[in-house]
Amino acid sequence: MKISVMLLLSFLPLFASAAMNITTNEQVSQALTPDVLRAQIGFEEQNKSADAIKEHLNVIVASVKQFDPKGEFCRGGGYYLAPRYTYKDQKQIFNGYGGTLSFGCDFKSIDHYNALLVAIQKVKVPSVLINQSALTWEVSLKTRNSTRLAMRASLLQTASEQAAFFSKEMKMHCEISAVTFEGTEPQPVMMKSMLSRANASLKEESVPTEEPILHEETLFLSATVNYTCAVK
Repeated sequence: MKISVMLLLSFLPLFASAAMNITTNEQVSQALTPDVLRAQIGFEEQNKSADAIKEHLNVIVASVKQFDPKGEFCRGGGYYLAPRYTYKDQKQIFNGYGGTLSFGCDFKSIDHYNALLVAIQKVKVPSVLINQSALTWEVSLKTRNSTRLAMRASLLQTASEQAAFFSKEMKMHCEISAVTFEGTEPQPVMMKSMLSRANASLKEESVPTEEPILHEETLFLSATVNYTCAVK
């Protein structure tokens, strides 16, 4: 973890120069390695029978639940079903029904992702089209939150050490009076690589998807720390 400190010392006399205020601006940064492979997987079917669409999509939902019984990796599973019409000579013509289903998943690896696609292909009927979003490596929310907490603790530790340093150097009693954290957006080291197969339909004989390039990102956290120093 990298820490940078910029001191903005503002000595404000208090009680006839018996005390002073000190303000420091500090920043800590942490490189994060993405730990989840994120993807959106969608399904679509058009059919004269609404019951047929329900049956076909429910089979896919069951397959995903079997693959991920605790719901640890995939979210979604509800589908949308609606009639489809065209118009000719100002008359409405019923063309059947359209159904869509989608999942958002965070995978542990590319093999984990491909294993789900293989399981789906075994139960999916040809009339159901499948669409993939681009795959990207991301930092999970759990990792991001735990890192932010660690960075806050690091900044507070630095502030405590500085209070002790000020006390020793100025022969005064210095303590932290206020800390204001100012988070910044994470900055990627390089732009994430995305597959060119975005929204492309899979062939019936699925070819294993290649893994996208993984790039670290850097998380920043800054804080303004106010100290109050008084004569011992």
